[in-house]
Amino acid sequence: MKKVMYRSSLCLTIGVFVFVLMKGIGFIFWINGGLLDKWIAIIGLIAMPTFFYLFLKDRQTKVKTIKRVLIGAILFHTLWLWWSIQKQPYDYAYAKKNQFSSTPYVIHETNSWEYSFVPTEQLTSTYVLYKSVNPILFRRVSTHKKEPGLVREINLANRKGTKMDNYQYKLLLRK
Repeated sequence: MKKVMYRSSLCLTIGVFVFVLMKGIGFIFWINGGLLDKWIAIIGLIAMPTFFYLFLKDRQTKVKTIKRVLIGAILFHTLWLWWSIQKQPYDYAYAKKNQFSSTPYVIHETNSWEYSFVPTEQLTSTYVLYKSVNPILFRRVSTHKKEPGLVREINLANRKGTKMDNYQYKLLLRK
């Protein structure tokens, strides 16, 4: 039983590490209108402390070190889970393919607005565009600073897009 637990937690831990590595490189998984982050965080919250405990216990590590590693792993995954649940529904939009874009995009709007130092003092948001590699995997292609609210408009318009300077989110998709 211990070997089965060890192997399954090892496989799940490797899966979580690969997911985090791909996210760091600029890939995201988008399934059924949402990111896969919260599900991977839940898997990691269960699998990683189990793997670390079994791995370190076999190596006859000090109990104090095992506790620190477990508390660190649980804290990291709890914060990641909290972040993924809080962030997901508001800052991301899914733009379907249409006559302007040949592939679907996932658009992420950063909430940290900054003032542009022009006489009108318009607020701007940072948009990160992820282009579809396949139906569930998206790759980061570009980052733009534009007027705020594009993600909200796309989400309210039945995910069909929004007009911006007479283009239907086409202006944002240009490199």
